[in-house]
Amino acid sequence: MIDTPLASRLEGKTIGTWIILKKRIKTPEDNSGVFSSCYEVQNTENNRFGFLKAINYQYAFNTLNHGRSSTDLLQDLTANYNYEKDLLEFCKEKRMSRIVTAIAHGEYKEDSEIFPVPYLIFETATDSLKNMVSKEKINLKWKLGVIHGLLVGLSQLHKEKIVHQDIKPSNILIFGHEISKLSDLGNATKFDSRSPLWDKDVHCGDFTYAPIELLYRYSSPNWETRRLGADLFMAGGIITYLFTDLNFLWLLGANLPDIYKPMNFGGSFEDVKPHLMKAYYKAIDDVKDRIPAAMKISLIEIIEQLTHPVPEMRGIPRGTKFSSSLPQYSLGRYISIMDRLAKLS
Repeated sequence: MIDTPLASRLEGKTIGTWIILKKRIKTPEDNSGVFSSCYEVQNTENNRFGFLKAINYQYAFNTLNHGRSSTDLLQDLTANYNYEKDLLEFCKEKRMSRIVTAIAHGEYKEDSEIFPVPYLIFETATDSLKNMVSKEKINLKWKLGVIHGLLVGLSQLHKEKIVHQDIKPSNILIFGHEISKLSDLGNATKFDSRSPLWDKDVHCGDFTYAPIELLYRYSSPNWETRRLGADLFMAGGIITYLFTDLNFLWLLGANLPDIYKPMNFGGSFEDVKPHLMKAYYKAIDDVKDRIPAAMKISLIEIIEQLTHPVPEMRGIPRGTKFSSSLPQYSLGRYISIMDRLAKLS
């Protein structure tokens, strides 16, 4: 009997018109695709290359099966795969140009196997932001273009009341030299069509980039504050990462006394707010030193507003001339600023 799940041994097989060329070997620090095995594939009809994500039920069972029956878990995983597939189709129909959508999907099964392997195939990216080793050597115009693509993609999702919930460097893909797109809707959820697995108050993505309030077990009862605000914080973390090689959550933690860090603090979010604000201002000062002088004011304004530690204060500040014409969590103003900065670079 073969103990290795089928999703882990697809290399060399042919699925429909796709030949599976090579399995992607995950590194210990790679937290993406926890419930999947990934492969490089090629289409036999047009020689087009692609990236296949195979849902690995065994991986999920090992991670999530805490007192739940395998039948219930299998049902949830299958429902979530269908949810992601339908969400990707929806994004494609809405022509979301900065969201990576699937070019094929289906199931693969062998006679000797009990379960089929659901899969999604995506266009192959040149690279991901995570693999850009030294941000200091990347030119400013490229960084601004990546930020612009991220914000446009996120705005396209938010316009349809979809939240990503796992914005991190490995989920920002680069196509060609400078086109960036937001990828991996595996943890996404839609306001009027909730995710079977991930419509929860707690963070469901990589906790290295999590919104700070969720680490203190605080989530607003308001959907926009809880969901859109969380995406904004993670987007601000990516902008910080591009200029400092560190994400904003790490900087916040580094400036917090140990007693107030999430793993040590036993009080409420309200209690920790004053200490978070002090750490926030120190973190912003740390970032300022790494931003080019000509763009410092504009970029710091964006980072300040996206990463505010209190989600109710995040986004367009109340009482400003923009707050009367733009929703609080709108990304439109930040996209406009990036357009202007790109022309100056």
